[in-house]
Amino acid sequence: MNKIKLIILTILAVFIFTACSTDVEVNGEWIDIPIVYCILDASSPVQYVKVNKSFLGNIPASQMAAISDSLFYNKVEVVLNEYNSNNVKIASYTFEEVDTIPKPSGYFSNNRNTMWVKQMNLNLDNSYELVVTIDDGKHIVKSRTNLVKGMYITAPSPFAPSIDIVRYAGDFEYKYNNGTNGKAFQMTIAFNYFEVNEQGDTSEVKTIVWPQNKEYRTTTSPTEVNGKFSILAFYNLIKSKLGEPQPGVKRFVKMPESIEFRLAAADENYVTYMEISAPSSGIVQEKPSFTNLNGGYGLFASRYNVVLTKKLGTRTLDSLSRGIYTKDLGFANAYDQYYLSNGAN
Repeated sequence: MNKIKLIILTILAVFIFTACSTDVEVNGEWIDIPIVYCILDASSPVQYVKVNKSFLGNIPASQMAAISDSLFYNKVEVVLNEYNSNNVKIASYTFEEVDTIPKPSGYFSNNRNTMWVKQMNLNLDNSYELVVTIDDGKHIVKSRTNLVKGMYITAPSPFAPSIDIVRYAGDFEYKYNNGTNGKAFQMTIAFNYFEVNEQGDTSEVKTIVWPQNKEYRTTTSPTEVNGKFSILAFYNLIKSKLGEPQPGVKRFVKMPESIEFRLAAADENYVTYMEISAPSSGIVQEKPSFTNLNGGYGLFASRYNVVLTKKLGTRTLDSLSRGIYTKDLGFANAYDQYYLSNGAN
């Protein structure tokens, strides 16, 4: 029996195919296919590109994946071209090859993690073309994208000095403008706190992260999106994450960065790729492949992140320290000197 296992190494996906035969050699001729991934993010000062190659062999896929030389090309040039609204190329940026970003241990070799990196400010009004030239022109991979832009959070108000999340039976509402070019949006609530033990040692800031439901664009023009979460669920989440109280440990809500409203958006290509790459839940397991690159496989897309950080008010601090759901978790009194010195109100 011959086992064929084809692996395409990417940051985001792994495709494994297996075939068997007892009569003939079923391994076809190896085809060299570049695999390229780049997600432009104008909210980040650094952009990243990942370039790998497909490979084919008769040994188990787990053994081939452990050999880093099977995954990388000898020579790669990564360029990002910038075009203005009149479709005129106005700039080109060459990315630097780096091997200093550690790769977590897992299925693939982690002794080398080559990426292409560029520190740059993306112009939200312009479009970008990715051009990857491999082995002096043996492969040229291209794609073009617009940027997700124009998102901003309108509620809670960016101008309010603090907010309160109280009244267990109610909901807390948030709102945002979805801008342009984004297809899917997700708000995440992040609660920040730290701990102090009896010796006065302070822990690093800890965060409880609570993703909300995804929202999808239904119109082409920018619109305001309304969302909400259960206040009771918010307190129960804190209770479930912190578990039993720790003797001798006092907990404090981080001031003034008590809570973050993290809004993330992704364009249509990004959303399509993630939906196709997600595990199948039905009887039919086979899924179509997706790429928006010419000359290779992978993804060139855009995303954007907006963060609104707010301070929690005295009423919320009081609910955390004395409320029926969290009173046993060791949160400091709402009028503790730490809160007073940081302007709690």
